[in-house]
Amino acid sequence: MDVLTDDHEREEVVKKWWHEYWKPIALGVVIALGGLIGFRQYQSYELGKSQEQALAVYQLQEKLNAQGLDAISDAQKFIAENDNVYGALVALDVATLQMTEDKFTDAAATLEKAASSGGDLLKPAVTLTLARLQAQNQEYDKAVNTANSVISEAYALEKSEVLGDIYMASGDRQKAHDAYKNAIELCKSKKLPINGILQMKFDNLIAAGDTPAFREMSALQQQ
Repeated sequence: MDVLTDDHEREEVVKKWWHEYWKPIALGVVIALGGLIGFRQYQSYELGKSQEQALAVYQLQEKLNAQGLDAISDAQKFIAENDNVYGALVALDVATLQMTEDKFTDAAATLEKAASSGGDLLKPAVTLTLARLQAQNQEYDKAVNTANSVISEAYALEKSEVLGDIYMASGDRQKAHDAYKNAIELCKSKKLPINGILQMKFDNLIAAGDTPAFREMSALQQQ
């Protein structure tokens, strides 16, 4: 990978990446979470709720798939009446639909509900997705606070990368650089691969004295 040397060029590359790719990343997280505990998998999770409630979720998901925005009112009623993981699952489906329709403010509000109701199973990943949406809505301080509310060590790497994206979107190159660098250090400490997107984002903000991420990745592969 060629390392850009002009500060303005680096900033524009990463900003362009953010505006082009934040939505499929956030949308992919929401869809993946919804599929994580789909109707056929409910029995493998000790959710302590009735099969009737699980069936209601499944029926609402099918209705949302078939009717789109026309079914949102029924889904929102279910969410309001079920402050639990079932309501959170429906909220994820509603947020997915709202995001595909570019209703980002509505989707953020729906994800807030999903995060508050989803428990430990869903809350961290939903919260980080919410932070991305808030940044897209230019609520940068709010997005940073939302991301920082995730305290689970299991999501520390994802949290650092999301913070980098938020700072980059807000124009704070130094904080973006530091957040991406922290994500890379976490990859190294956990001996995890440094994904190509993170490499690109860091290397396009690289500062004097930094080791390019693609070289860090090569060193990890040789261990």
